Amino acid sequence: MKIKALKLLTLVCLLIACALPVLFLSGRASSEPDPSLAGIGLGSLETFNTNYKAWEAEYLKKGGDQNMVLAMGWFKGLSTGNSYASGLAKFNLVEGNVSVAINGLSKDEGWDVWLVDSAAGRSISLESDDNMWRLGSLKHEGKVATLIASPGKDVFKTFDMDLVIVTKAGKNPIEDRTLIGTTSLFHRVYRSGQRGQFGVLADADPARTEPDKRGFFQRMIDTISPTASAQIGPVPNATTPLQQSIARGRLSFFNETFNGNGRTCGTCHRENGNLTIDAEFIDDLPPNDPLFVAEFVPALANNFENPVLMRKFGLILENADGFDNPASNFVMRGVPHTLALLQNTLTPVGPVPGATPNPDGSIPSQDGTTTPPNERTGWGGDGAPGTGTLREFIIGAIVQHYPKTLNRQAPGDFRMPTTGELDDLEAFQKSLGRRADLNLAAMQPKFKNEVVKKGVEIFNNGGSVLGGSDAGAGKCFFCHLNAGGSDFFFPGQNANFNTNVEGLPAQPADLVPGQLNPQDGGFGRNGISPTGGFGNGSFNTPVLVEAADTGPFFHNNSIETIEGAVDFYNSTAFNTSPGFGALIGGIKLEATEVVAVAALLRVINVLENERSARDLIDRIKIATSQAQAKELADLAVAEIDDAIEVLEGGGLHRPAQKDFAKARGNAQKAGSLANASQRITEANKALANLTTAKDDIIDP
Repeated sequence: MKIKALKLLTLVCLLIACALPVLFLSGRASSEPDPSLAGIGLGSLETFNTNYKAWEAEYLKKGGDQNMVLAMGWFKGLSTGNSYASGLAKFNLVEGNVSVAINGLSKDEGWDVWLVDSAAGRSISLESDDNMWRLGSLKHEGKVATLIASPGKDVFKTFDMDLVIVTKAGKNPIEDRTLIGTTSLFHRVYRSGQRGQFGVLADADPARTEPDKRGFFQRMIDTISPTASAQIGPVPNATTPLQQSIARGRLSFFNETFNGNGRTCGTCHRENGNLTIDAEFIDDLPPNDPLFVAEFVPALANNFENPVLMRKFGLILENADGFDNPASNFVMRGVPHTLALLQNTLTPVGPVPGATPNPDGSIPSQDGTTTPPNERTGWGGDGAPGTGTLREFIIGAIVQHYPKTLNRQAPGDFRMPTTGELDDLEAFQKSLGRRADLNLAAMQPKFKNEVVKKGVEIFNNGGSVLGGSDAGAGKCFFCHLNAGGSDFFFPGQNANFNTNVEGLPAQPADLVPGQLNPQDGGFGRNGISPTGGFGNGSFNTPVLVEAADTGPFFHNNSIETIEGAVDFYNSTAFNTSPGFGALIGGIKLEATEVVAVAALLRVINVLENERSARDLIDRIKIATSQAQAKELADLAVAEIDDAIEVLEGGGLHRPAQKDFAKARGNAQKAGSLANASQRITEANKALANLTTAKDDIIDP
């Protein structure tokens, strides 16, 4: 240990010796980083605004601030104990009325309801300077515990509520947090508009916009210690509050460890890897990358990851059904990308008309799941246990993947994020990817490849289900309307199905000797799936536009190619699945038809690569520094590389591949030039070559 420490100190001293002349000559303190490097990368303010407008329209349709509804339940990492109780808190913020109804709470104990306005910059775990207000006590009426209160319409003008908490009677939220409900980023943005300061959030942490205050020695250590941080690059003129929030969220997503084991969100969701990670990417990482903490941190050596299955197949260990008995209570899942988190991708299927609430207060949904979870996240659609929102998913990810020990306690193993950090992380994730689903029927005649055109026909053919022939009927649009995550039978909503992927024989992870790979039960923590594992056996419907370059496929990475993923729906496993296959009369595609559907998926993926690369290169033209230009160019090159690889894999559009290669060279050169005028020239060449490539694929 002494020798290693001496070597480290020597290296740091050498780095300091090299850096000091630069610091003195630069005339600026090293604690003042170039603010132009705080950009939003793959994020887009336009994408965020589109998602927000969709949410706002639905919110106003349901009554707006006269009917704000927060789901309440066990909150992974924040609740002080496990509970299966859940319910709803309904607010009329205009009149100042509140009603709370909870199912599943013990009648043998008393329960209080609190509202919390977190102090700016403070942990969501609650601290003494948070504004906590006891609303009243719940009273049992049969199976339901209720509270009706009228604090008055003036209260919510100044009380900016973040959390609703049910505690044991006589306890405050610092002492006990049995059930929790939280506001969403979009509601907080809406309320900022009501105050006349759209996008200025009450809990924004001023310290997060200040210069880096780490000591010089710590920053030097950081330069030689590998981290999971991704690019910190740029969108110029990030001056609006929301754009700044997205930029801060990106920095946090790729660089904030929350005082944990060194991992960040970007450890698994790599920005230059389509915000996911696979075995090929993992092969190129250094051995001390934080992804591999289970291999060099003794406290995480057992029951935290399976390094063999991670390295071979890109599978990550998830305690999706709780942390009790971690030696056997886990599943191995691939890393889903976080692109295109559109409103219809996250929205669950509506309730069964007239359904009676379950004993835990959840409402049965028409696809066999329940609400909550209120947003479909993770492979099972229940990635955030409890009320189930993207906001909670962030906290659950910290508890699952960031701890220093398996105690998973904060503080110590990690720290909890502040409300402002949650806002920023949510803002960044809702700014990623495309802004709307496609219209495949309108695109079909414009595609220039006959096989791709046939792919659209097969994709949109409903067969006998819609009164036609099952010959050449892919029936894909039933679950993936316009290749998105929305369902034909439940438009604008994301449905769960048991397609029996778990029933496939010879799954790669099952073939490795000595490695435990339990059955994955999918949605929910109750019951045993027909294919084994805790849950009802169903998984949510992923978007397909981004599929071709984000494989391997399915929740368990069991299929490597997009053609193989399409062919799965020919399989006995799918066509006898308990959740869907038998209901649509089965699918039987010939080999050429499988290729046609895969060709369609490849091409629409490439069109999205082209759109994203174009956006990044457009921003190179207004970059205020070479550092900005290089960051943008690197991301654009990654998108173009994906486009070329996806087309090559299907033998598609060879002229477009050549034009993409030219655009790649232009973009790379633009990022290397210090002269702004020369950068613009190269960026324009790249854009022209992108246009030529796109024109080979589809008519304008």
